[in-house]
Amino acid sequence: MFLNHLTLSTGHLVRSARSDVGPAVTLLLDKWLRSCIDSGRPNPLPLPPLSHFSVQALLEDGALVVTVFAPHGPHQPGKPYVGRTTPLVTFGVAQRSRQGAQLWDMLIKVFPVKDGLEPPDTPYCAVAVHPSVIAFDGPTEWLGDFERCVAWTWLTRNPDLRPG
Repeated sequence: MFLNHLTLSTGHLVRSARSDVGPAVTLLLDKWLRSCIDSGRPNPLPLPPLSHFSVQALLEDGALVVTVFAPHGPHQPGKPYVGRTTPLVTFGVAQRSRQGAQLWDMLIKVFPVKDGLEPPDTPYCAVAVHPSVIAFDGPTEWLGDFERCVAWTWLTRNPDLRPG
């Protein structure tokens, strides 16, 4: 089983195998992701060195939509931040083609997409990179891995959501 991980603005596609994300990672992220969805507000990343970054997660017709935020003002790295934030990326995760079509339509209405880009096969994680990401040192080094880890956590967290 593979996840199609697509950057909307460039068309860059990476196929990620389920085995790329270990069970310890999905176990760590599962409870945190549930909390993010339930709260409806930004939550600090569950990794202490990155907890000054936050995530807001919501469900859209069975698909997961996540925005990662960076602190906008002075902050202490690794300490949860409660001030103004700036979005870095928004990504959507669809497991089935029905979810994928609806999610794709929503994403391409809101975010810039490379000309002629077609939706990938499901399951997929489609990523919109916000222009503000260039103002921050470091996040581009871990964001792609984080997106894939969250996507695989979402896809495998419940028996009825397992890829298949």
